[in-house]
Amino acid sequence: MTRDMCWICGKNFHYHDRLKSHLQLHLEERNNECEICGKAFTRLGDFKRHENTHTGVENYECEICGKAFTLLGDFKRHENTHTGGVKNYECEICGKAFTRLSDFRRHENTHTGVKCYECQICGKGFNRLGNLKSHGNTHTGVRNYSCQICGKAFSQFYYLKRHRHIHTEVKSYACQICGKAFTRLGDLKSHGNTHTGVKNYLCQICGKAFRLPGHLKTHVPTHTGVKQYECQICGKAFTRLGVLKVHGYTHTGVKNYLCQICGKAFRLPGHLKTHVPTHTGVKQYECQICGKAFTRLGVLKVHGNAHVGGKNYECQVCGKAFTLLGNLKRHANIHTGVKSYRCEICGKAFSQLGDLKAHGNTHTGRKNYECQICGK
Repeated sequence: MTRDMCWICGKNFHYHDRLKSHLQLHLEERNNECEICGKAFTRLGDFKRHENTHTGVENYECEICGKAFTLLGDFKRHENTHTGGVKNYECEICGKAFTRLSDFRRHENTHTGVKCYECQICGKGFNRLGNLKSHGNTHTGVRNYSCQICGKAFSQFYYLKRHRHIHTEVKSYACQICGKAFTRLGDLKSHGNTHTGVKNYLCQICGKAFRLPGHLKTHVPTHTGVKQYECQICGKAFTRLGVLKVHGYTHTGVKNYLCQICGKAFRLPGHLKTHVPTHTGVKQYECQICGKAFTRLGVLKVHGNAHVGGKNYECQVCGKAFTLLGNLKRHANIHTGVKSYRCEICGKAFSQLGDLKAHGNTHTGRKNYECQICGK
């Protein structure tokens, strides 16, 4: 059986007649154009279904589990998870089976590494045209998919769909070991590795292993030095998009995450999460050498260097060594004269965060240090 390929989109067909009918879809005039993203359709039904990806309308609801979908195709595929639909197409490499030939063909590429669609901007390859189109938005900054609850916009519908669970808080997948629940099965599987310690994704440069392919992907640029994410305000560049986003808060000063105990605000939910144990006193991270416990994993890691004596970061000016790169960078301000920490009350600037905090007490009148002899 021969296979014919569409020279417009690259799709493969086993029968020439099917290829001819497929080509007709490309040749026909597309009258139904989406006003939001500009995507056009030859059939009104396809256009109407596409509109739902922007509005978030989910017309197709599963009668078994209640899960809803915006597209009929997604709904039908989901039904097979309950009915155990016949899966005639089985992968000879990993044994995974599929109900549809097209899904099976796409899965085959995950083993062969074939990626027919390449981004003309960064060169990244994809095995599906749709994934390439969605990826393009990461370069243009276009975010067509908006959450109807909070207004947050996303470049891909998949991210919007995942975001919605934040509002519904439906966590159907619970860990059998610690009981922690998740909204997605994939998150539960990733979490499972925290108990097993399995790290299947290995860096070919330094040998460091990771639990998730995404973590490995963000790690690799630390070796190449490529910093493709640049801040539009100050020009500082970063190897990871996430770090750029965090950096952006230093310009806006927005702190949306508030501690319900002391009222202190944080820019990121992770910072709030690590702050809360300072009130509860829970110290879940214990040193395996001396038994000392800490509220934060990062502090435990720093403490570990006290046992091994590892101070790998040395100041090129005065020779002072540090266990963390961040501490070395802060120390460097003493020599360069850079004062990044400014008092919001009087405007006085400091090179060290600790100095700024100590200075703050001159305005509040707070005295943290008491003499053990006279009490002054």
